[in-house]
This record gives sequence, C-alpha cells and structure tokens, in this order.
Amino acid sequence: MTMSEDQIEKTRSPHLRILLDILLIAILAVIVYIAAYFLNMTGALLSLLETSGAQHASAVIFVAIFLVLGLVYFVIRRWHELTQMSGEVEAAQNLMERTNAKLALINNITRYDMLNELTQLHKDLEHAGKSEDVVMVEEAINRIRRQIKFTKEYQDIGATTPAWQNAADAIMRAKVGIDLGNVNFEMDIHDVEIYADPLLEKVFYYLISNSLKYGGSSLSTIRIYQRKEEDRLVIICEDNGVGIAKELKGGLFPKEWGSRKHAGYGLFLIREILAVTGITIWEAGNPGEGAKFEISVPKGVFRNT
Repeated sequence: MTMSEDQIEKTRSPHLRILLDILLIAILAVIVYIAAYFLNMTGALLSLLETSGAQHASAVIFVAIFLVLGLVYFVIRRWHELTQMSGEVEAAQNLMERTNAKLALINNITRYDMLNELTQLHKDLEHAGKSEDVVMVEEAINRIRRQIKFTKEYQDIGATTPAWQNAADAIMRAKVGIDLGNVNFEMDIHDVEIYADPLLEKVFYYLISNSLKYGGSSLSTIRIYQRKEEDRLVIICEDNGVGIAKELKGGLFPKEWGSRKHAGYGLFLIREILAVTGITIWEAGNPGEGAKFEISVPKGVFRNT
C-alpha cells in the first residue's frame, strides 16, 4: 500500500501555500512601510483625524479592524488546512503500517505451516527407500524450501528504513556464515559507510556463496575491494574461478523473479536490496578468468569514516 504522486503532492501543497502566504504578507508589509516612510503617511493620517472628526476616525479604525480580522481568518484557515491534511496523512500511514503488519503475520504463519508440512513429508519418505521417484520428490521438497526462503527474504527488502552501515563490517558478518573450505578470502575495504537497506550483508553473502557454488575446481581466491571513480564508489567482488559464460550474463539480474536463466534467486535479491537506495550492480568478468561483480554506489550514498 503506497501513496500516489497526487496524494503526496496534496500533503505538500498546504505547506507550500502557507509559506507563499507568509512571503506575500512580508512583501506587502515592506511595501507599506516604504510607502509610509517616503509619503509621510503617519503625519497625513494624524492630520486627517484632526480635521475630519470622529466620523473619519471611526472609518479608519473600522478598516484597520477589518484588515486585521481578515488576516487572522486567513492564517487560521491555512493552519486548519495544514492540520487536517497532516491528520489524514498520519491516519493513512497508520493504516498502511497495520495492514503491512497483518500481511507479514499471515505470511510468516503460512511459511511456518508449509515448512512443517515439508518436514513431515520428508520424514515420511525416509521409510520409502531411495527409488527414482522418491529422489524426485525430495528434490521437489528442496526446491519448495528454497522458494519459501526466497519469499521471506524478498518480503524483508525495504521493510526497514535504510541506514548508514560500515561496509567492512557487513562483509565480515556475511563471511562468518559461510564455510569457505580451502578457498582464500581477501578484503580491502576500509573507512567507508554505505547508506543501504539493512539487508546489505545479504548482498555479500550471496556473492561469496555464488563464487563457491559456481567457481568450479579452479577456484582458490575470492577478493572484495573498493575503487573510487569520480564521484562514485565501486565495490568489486571477484574470484579466479571459471567465470560466467557470455550467453548467461544477460539473465543474471532479471527485472522480475521467475527466470531460470540466472544463477539462483540470490542475484535477484541482490539487485532488489541495492536498488532501495539507488545502488547498481553488474558482472564485468571475462569467461574462463573468473566472475567479477561491480557494485556502483552513487554520490551521497557513501561516506568516509
């Protein structure tokens, strides 16, 4: 549930109108002050009151009171519009939060029940031997588990406000959850923070995991380092494995989930996580020389510490 551009514009317009009103009043006040100063309006008014009697004085006072009341009404009306619109926005935000919370609860319960059913089904298959049909069913169970895991992680993207995160810490947290085996890991990231979705460490987790999974027998090193280019920061994750064939590069980061032409759903999640704050990623390696993913962090989305 999101607000349309028209709704957002309406929430901004009262603020804009009240600022324009204040500016207009200030300009008029300056004009009146300048006119009064150069035309000696104060003296003229006093002279008018002395020569015209109480009738003219009453008229001037009436006009002054009318102008003051009009100004007060004007300000109150603008303030009421602003307050009413703010209340509507707050109510819409509260409704959206409650709706999202209900959807998240339903999704979590559904996933939990599905995983329990899959676990029970897997246990039932243990007594059925290892026939070809049983193996096919077990593979289907594993695919369903991965799909359920994907829905959970995809739901979490954008659910929490982006924050400044130390890039090196995010990489190390991702590395801790991975068994590298005999593969050497190198990192040259320092003194930099990135404004990104809290799931940033998942980006590096999947990049490292994909290198281990698809790097082949020649894989011996995974390296993550940074490079500054003009007004952007580039973080490179590369390995010395078999690389990615040219015909597969076009399907690595699909715009929609469902394509089977890429290396698992991890790369799709990577793209979505980074896109929350305008960060992009692409693969720049040469087939046979290893995979090389470059993450481009635009100006304003990274800072030195």
